[in-house]
Amino acid sequence: MTSELILLMLLILPVVFLAVCALLRVNFDSVKKLNWLPLGCFSVLLVGSVLGHDFFHVSAGPLPLTFDRVLLGGLWLAFAWRFVNHREELSGLNRIDFVVLLWLVVISFSTFFADYTIMDNKPLSRLLFFNYVPAMLYFLTRWTRIGVADLKVFAAAMVVFGVYLAFTAVAETRGLSAFIFPKYILASEFREFLGRARGPFLNPVTNGVFMAVCISCALMWWPRTNSLRVRSAILGLSLLICFGLYSTYTRSTWLSFVIGMGAFVFWPSERYQKGLMIIAATVMAIVLFPMISDKIFSFKRDQEVTLAEMEKSARLRPLFAEVAWDMFQDRPLLGVGFAQYAKAKYPYLQSPHTTKPLMTTRSLYQHNVFLGYVVDTGLVGLGMLVGLLITVLLSSWEIWQNRSLDLWARQFALANIVLLITYIVNGMFHDVSISPMIHTLLFFWTGIVSNVCSRPEAFQKNEANVMKEPLRTGYDRPMAA
Repeated sequence: MTSELILLMLLILPVVFLAVCALLRVNFDSVKKLNWLPLGCFSVLLVGSVLGHDFFHVSAGPLPLTFDRVLLGGLWLAFAWRFVNHREELSGLNRIDFVVLLWLVVISFSTFFADYTIMDNKPLSRLLFFNYVPAMLYFLTRWTRIGVADLKVFAAAMVVFGVYLAFTAVAETRGLSAFIFPKYILASEFREFLGRARGPFLNPVTNGVFMAVCISCALMWWPRTNSLRVRSAILGLSLLICFGLYSTYTRSTWLSFVIGMGAFVFWPSERYQKGLMIIAATVMAIVLFPMISDKIFSFKRDQEVTLAEMEKSARLRPLFAEVAWDMFQDRPLLGVGFAQYAKAKYPYLQSPHTTKPLMTTRSLYQHNVFLGYVVDTGLVGLGMLVGLLITVLLSSWEIWQNRSLDLWARQFALANIVLLITYIVNGMFHDVSISPMIHTLLFFWTGIVSNVCSRPEAFQKNEANVMKEPLRTGYDRPMAA
């Protein structure tokens, strides 16, 4: 059945393409001149999200093939062909490239100097598909000739994708199965987090991170219009996606969204507006926190998990930290090996130095990405992860401050800061490194930021089309001293 489906697609797709070209009378010479690579890079992100491994895959030994991985491989071949024909070029490495490569070297060393064949080659699979594949998308996005027009398309598509995720979230949490696509979201074998808005990722944290970025993209249009109708539409779409994000019923996702959106709205604002925001946030925190603190720390979320079990789960985090500390003390520099935690933790669950029930964490992953890295890869790996995040954060901030760049480029850098905030905050409560699509989103967006850093001339502000700001926000005026 699988081979028949692939053969059918290979036969149908060229026919459909030729038919569309004939109907639209496409000039093939003009098609050859177009650079489809930016759109292709973005397509890898969307295809991997909705039509990824859980939707369809072909077993190729220990390395299964999926639509997004095949698409990424095809795009690299297209890039190589364009490079040979002098239509693409490889610019010198910048600081983000250098840190990404160094990070890959560290986790590769950590993988291959341990037993990477355990648990059906799980460490190897995690290295390749959760890290190498996103890194391949990063470098392709980094070296592809992206322009301001491409950024507009990316932003618009992310808003549409956010609406899809929000509708799916509502359908999941309200039992409207007829409106859920793909159907594997409801499959009986995927029961974890059932009852929350998992989306096509089958993970509420990943779903929430994506929706936070989608809302950032929707708000990019706010300073570009005076129209009440358009602004109402922007606000309506943002609120819809917000409701989808709320439906994840995940506290870390809510917290990261509040902090991330606060940064996205705070930095472009006037000084007096920033002051009002700080005062309003302080008052709301003082008034609301005593009212919601009891409910926010204990409420039923998963369909098949009781409230008592949810409260028990929250109490496990100190136990994860204690296990991680014991493991770190034995191998502080290099750790136990990348993705080895699941096997290496067992001797530490029966520690004679404590009476705490460490064995209750036996079937679970680390609930903190930084603890996960320090256990697996030691201080060297943790240092590389922190260094990577800081380098990307600083580069994004420099782009945001550069008033000579087009506003689209600067807003994408600001959205990348939102993405980094959601990664870090959620990473304090979950090991987000074991979510392949979070890494795919992070590296795609970082690729855009790195592209702007290396090709600033392609994103210079067009003085003939400078935006007229209706509310005199802080987008384009000189920075205050």
